[in-house]
This record gives sequence, C-alpha cells and structure tokens, in this order.
Amino acid sequence: MKPIRKFLGATFVAGLTISASIQSAVAEGYANKPIEMIIGFKPGGFSDAMARKLSEPLTEALGQPIVHTYMGGAGGSIAATAAKEKPADGYSLVVATSLTFGFNPLQGDVTYTMDDFDYLLTMARFETAFVSLADKPWTDLTSMLEHAKATGMPLKFGSLGPADRLQIDAITKATGVTIIPLPVKSGANMMQQILGGHVDFGLSGGPHVQYVKSGEMIVLAASGSEPLNATPDAPTMSSLGYPAVSYNSVIAAPKGLPADVKTKLETALLAAANSAGFQELVQGRFVGITPMGADETAASIKAISSAMEGVISASDR
Repeated sequence: MKPIRKFLGATFVAGLTISASIQSAVAEGYANKPIEMIIGFKPGGFSDAMARKLSEPLTEALGQPIVHTYMGGAGGSIAATAAKEKPADGYSLVVATSLTFGFNPLQGDVTYTMDDFDYLLTMARFETAFVSLADKPWTDLTSMLEHAKATGMPLKFGSLGPADRLQIDAITKATGVTIIPLPVKSGANMMQQILGGHVDFGLSGGPHVQYVKSGEMIVLAASGSEPLNATPDAPTMSSLGYPAVSYNSVIAAPKGLPADVKTKLETALLAAANSAGFQELVQGRFVGITPMGADETAASIKAISSAMEGVISASDR
C-alpha cells in the first residue's frame, strides 16, 4: 500500500503544481483580447460617465480596449444576471451598485446571489439623501415628521425604488406618520417632481446638490450611515435611529477568477480609480471616496446585505 500512497501523493502534488502553472500562464497572457464591461445603466448617465473615465487608464494598464455593453434596468439585475453567465476568465466585468448584489437577491426575483461574483472595486458612493424644497415648514427629517404628526398631514414621497420604500415603511411604523410613496423613474424626474411641488420630499442620488447650493432645496437626511460629501452636517438615517441604506458603485466579475488574473484586475482597477482624471470626475460630483479593492468591497457587500435584511425586518414589524 505504501508505494500506492506515495504515487497518489506525488500525483496530487503534481496536480497542484500543474494547476498553479496554468493559472500563472493565464495571468501572464492576460489580457490578450478586448474586455467587456457590462454596465447596469442606460448610456449617458453619471454611472456611464464613471465607467468611461475609468476605462481610459484601465485600457492603458491592461493593453486591451474596454468594450461597453449597456444592460440597464431592474436596479442592475439585468446586467448582473448576464455577467453571471459569462466565463470567469477576466474578460467580463459588470458595473452596478452595492444594492444590485446586496439587496436585489433578498427580493427573491433574481437568479443570482451575492456569492455568485468576485468583487473587485468600489469606486464611488452616491450622494443619496432625502430632500425637499427649502420653503417647506421644516428643516430636516425630524422636524418634517413632527410637522406631519402635529397637522395630521399625509406626506407624499418621491420613490426611486424598493429600497427607499422599505425605509419609508420603517419610518411610518416607527412614527405613525402617513407617508404615500409615489414612484419616480429617474433622478432628473425627481428634481422636477420636488421643484414642481408634486411631492413633499423624495430620494435623490446627487442631482439635488446644485439646488441645495442655490438655496432651493434642503437635505433632510442622508439615506445611509455615512455623512454626505456636499452636506456633511446633515443627519444620517442611522444617527436618527432609522434603517440606513448606502448606494455604492461597484465592479465585479463572474465567480471563480484565476487568482493571478483577479490580482491583476484589482491592481489595474484600483490604479484607474485613483487616477487624476477619475478622481476629478467623482470629486466634482461629490461622490468621491477612497477606492476599495477586492476584499474591502466583498466585505462591504456582505455588510450591506446584512443591513438590508434589517431594513426589511424593520418595515415588516
């Protein structure tokens, strides 16, 4: 039996050596063809602008063009679903939000989980906040809710999606204030709804900043737990005791990237996100953060998923 064991042991070690050699060879030959970047948004928006700006130094680093494929809709789920089915070889990336991976699977109507991807980069955090006109009889979220309770006035809320509606459900259950969600299709339309007085307040991912600076709008609260870049003194949802939801811009790949390819991609993506041109873009729109690599991004997605489970639980109580 000993010769057999020795043979099997040698075969196992040889197998590991061959596997490592193949991965090394793959990494050395990577990249040798164009890389597809599936963008979970329609062309022309700010997420598209970030992807295009990031692709410039990424192309230089990897020596191959980055080909953009647009699959907007369903909060990034269409793009994530398509990316999941691609080979895990480093030639398919997906640009979506942290909620695409950490929240949408909790809704039960997608065919992927957060564990179906290798996370590579968090490149921005959207300036997501609850906002209203400045001439309303309140100055922040707390005073708005107090006004509504004192007057018995229902509040009309402009909603961009299921995550913010869950937050509003939790607020309603905690305070007893009647809040009526009204679906709004985009950030630009949200600004029109608020400026036109069609809703009392709404969620905005950044377009509100110019109106806050002009004095037409106020920030009631940041939707997440982190202070906002443009209005850092605004309260956060977590500081007020309500469920917090953060919206990060994330790049991932199908699960199972060769280790060396993953490292090469992560290094190139981090360098691109730290480049002067990209930082000028995101800082100018108040969404800049210190870019996070693979491990930090994966941990962030898990934390966001856990937080969203809390939001769902709070809205159901």
